[in-house]
Amino acid sequence: MKILIVDDNPVNQKFATLSLHNEYDVETADHGLEALKKVQEKKYDLILMDLFMPVMDGAEATMRIRQMDNNLNQNIPIVFYTTSDLESDRRRCLQNGANDYLIKPLKAGYLQKRIKNILND
Repeated sequence: MKILIVDDNPVNQKFATLSLHNEYDVETADHGLEALKKVQEKKYDLILMDLFMPVMDGAEATMRIRQMDNNLNQNIPIVFYTTSDLESDRRRCLQNGANDYLIKPLKAGYLQKRIKNILND
């Protein structure tokens, strides 16, 4: 199974990659626009998306992924992992098409469990 991690912070990318690479094929993108390009080229089983990023934030990227007609990943689970615990940010992400919303910092075991539940492994 292939997971795309979208986060502009290299430390967060490394944490998520190390947490998931034993069970999943993991790729990364540094911002929402890069994620859009990747989902047009490849099929992913899940996207782990940060909210606050330069170029294009995660909520905007999620909305655009959901709107793409020719996108292999239009119905893919998108899980936000962000530092924002604001209800308005959570609502925005879910309204734009997110499947779940997790707040950083996360423990590796918790992240793995949530992803397994979503993917029904």
